[in-house]
Order: sequence, then structure tokens, then C-alpha cells
Amino acid sequence: MTNIATRRAQTLLDGGIKILALDFDMTICSIHTRGLFMGTEDDLASLLQPGMVELIRAAAPKLQVAVTTFSRQTDLIGNVIRRIAPNTIVRGDFHCETINKSLVRDGKQTHIHSVLEELAGRGHHFTPDQVLLVDDQENNVFHAVDNGSYGLVFHSVNCLSALDRPFSSPKPSYLKCVCHKNQ
Repeated sequence: MTNIATRRAQTLLDGGIKILALDFDMTICSIHTRGLFMGTEDDLASLLQPGMVELIRAAAPKLQVAVTTFSRQTDLIGNVIRRIAPNTIVRGDFHCETINKSLVRDGKQTHIHSVLEELAGRGHHFTPDQVLLVDDQENNVFHAVDNGSYGLVFHSVNCLSALDRPFSSPKPSYLKCVCHKNQ
């Protein structure tokens, strides 16, 4: 684990983040599997972005890590991610079918709400403003912010540099990333 990843995890914790919610395709994983990945767990593990793996490793002892994906291959994803962080919660579309959709709006909100419900069932009560969603899709991040969470649009591991600065906003917001998709 790198010092940079450890420092970023601490910045999240210091900023009041308790849950690091990460998209899978094009965020943790370097490709878009479209929920149709045909390889083995080892094949999928080889496609994880090293900077994201480091952040997950650094964050897992301090924060709840959750994977929020539209993929239905949650068992495969979970098996791969739990090699890095054993207590990771994985939420795909089918995990969210029982959530009252009127309670949340759009994007990954059913996923985040499902994670919050599971943790509450374990006696750990968190609020949306203690969640940071990192996702490659801007609309998912904007919906997270609209619903009271922090959000970071992920275009490359260089975007994680937004976590190098303390949170300056007193309310959930969109964390600025100075990188571009081609970086």
C-alpha cells in the first residue's frame, strides 16, 4: 500500500466520509465489462486499475468500501474485490429490486440506499452525507450529490488527486477533478 493511498483514505475519514462507494466498470476495472465478462476471477483481477486497488486496500480498514454497479455479475465482482477488501459490500441492479424507488432518485441511489440499509441492519447508522461515490458516469455522480452524498467523476486514476485536498465544502458536493478522459 502506498503512502499516497493511505493519505487519501485518511483525507476521506477526516472529511467525514464513512462509506467509499465505487463504480466497477471503467472505475475499479480498466474496461467496461457490460455485465458480460466471460473470463475467470483471475482474468478479471488482472484488469483492476492499480491505483484503485491501492485506494481500496488503504480505505478498507478505516471506511466501509462498497461497489455500486449496474452489472448483474455481482458474485464474480465480489469475489475479486473481496480479495483486496474482505468486508466489501457489492450492490448490482438485482440487489436493488426490493428498494422503494420512491425513496431515492436516479443513478446509483438505489445502490447507495441498499448499502445504508444493510449497514443499519448491522447496527451501523450512516447518512448520505457520509458517502463518497466515485463513478465514471457524471450523471451518477450528480444524482449522488443531489441526494446528499459527495461525488467524484472518475476519468483516470489521476482523478484521485482530488482526494489529496481536505474537503472544503460544509455540505456534500461534487469534488473537482482536474484530469481529462484521455489522461
